[in-house]
This record gives sequence, C-alpha cells and structure tokens, in this order.
Amino acid sequence: MDDVKSALLELQGLDQEIQQAEIKLKEFEPQLKVVDDPITALESEIQASRTRLQELRDKAKRLESAADQKRTRLRTYEDRLSRIRSMREETAARTEMDLIRRAVEADESEALDSMEQATRADLKLDEQLRNLDKLRNELQPKKQQLLQTRVELEERLLLLQDRRTNHAIRIDQSTLRLYERVRGGRARTVLAPLTGEGACGHCFNILPLQEQSEVRSGRSLRRCEACGVILYSP
Repeated sequence: MDDVKSALLELQGLDQEIQQAEIKLKEFEPQLKVVDDPITALESEIQASRTRLQELRDKAKRLESAADQKRTRLRTYEDRLSRIRSMREETAARTEMDLIRRAVEADESEALDSMEQATRADLKLDEQLRNLDKLRNELQPKKQQLLQTRVELEERLLLLQDRRTNHAIRIDQSTLRLYERVRGGRARTVLAPLTGEGACGHCFNILPLQEQSEVRSGRSLRRCEACGVILYSP
C-alpha cells in the first residue's frame, strides 16, 4: 500500500499545483483590467470629443448654408424693390428685408460661435490624443509583462495537466475513482496523515482505536468518518 499512498500523494500534489496555477491565471484578468481601464476611459473621451467636434462643424455648415439661402432671398427682394410702385408694397418689402437681414446676422453669429467651439474642441482632441499616446507608452511595458507571465503560466498549467493525466493512468482505477470522489466532496484535501494521537490530520477528529490500527497497518485505504478524507500513516 505504500506505493498506492505515494502515488496518491503525488497526484494530490499535482492537483494542488494545478489549483494554484488556475487561481493565479484568474488573477490576471483584473490586473489587465487595471492597466487597460485608463486607456479605455480616455479612448471613450476621445470618441465623445470627435463626435462633438463633428456635430459643431456640421452645425456651422448648416448655419452658413441657411445664411446663404437667406442672402439669396434678400437679393430677390432687392431686385423686386426697384419694380415696386406702391408705397405699401415697398414698406412691406423693406420690412421683410430687415427681418431677413437680422436672420442672416443671427445665423452668421451662431455659425461663428459654432466654429469657435469647434476650434476649441479640435485643440482639446489633439491634447487627448497626445495623452493617449503617452499613456499607452507608459502602460504598454507593464501590460506586455503581464501577458508574457500569463502565457508562461498557461504553458505551465498545460504541462501540469499532462503530468497529472500520465500519472493518473498508472493508478488502479478503483483507487483513482475513490480519490476523485473524495476530491469532488466538501474537503479541499483528499489525503491527510493520521496524527500521533490518532486524530485525522485534516479535521483532527479522534478515530476509534480499531480505525487507527487499520490506518497504521496500511493494508487498505481508510477514510475519516468525520470529514471523509483518505487517511494514511505518515
């Protein structure tokens, strides 16, 4: 039974290494997120700035176009003015022309304001893009190191899993099924030593003397009645 005990202890050691590797791999996602979050946030700000800049430019173009249309209407009124004979029609035409001129001035003023805002937004966008390049240059080495470490850990995990598979093949199937059943239970430990006082090395429950004797003899695999782990004599 010593060979069985040694084989199971080695299997447990591999499982513990695999578990630790898996835990470390899971830790990489939040670490990478910490590195990526500032870049992602700044990229979102840049996208918002680009959208705002385009909106301002489009607005300025619409206002300029509207002003041009009003100027065309104004020229039409000016052409008609020379042909008007009645004072009433001339007064109405001049009133309409004044309204159109004020509308043109309002469009021009608002278009100018939009262009000034667009200029400020463009300058802000340039600054954000420079900051993004700087941030990427600062964080890229750390990200590359994390990615490289993760790749190495993934390779180690695959190696451990292969070692476990090859080792498990050499273990008696009934023994392996018992091991897997215990491993799938509540206890994180599959095998635990029997202490000198006759207690389970996992939960420290004192075994009956007969059970202690059977564990120490090593003739068969015995489990702790309290926690279910497989006991062995160290």
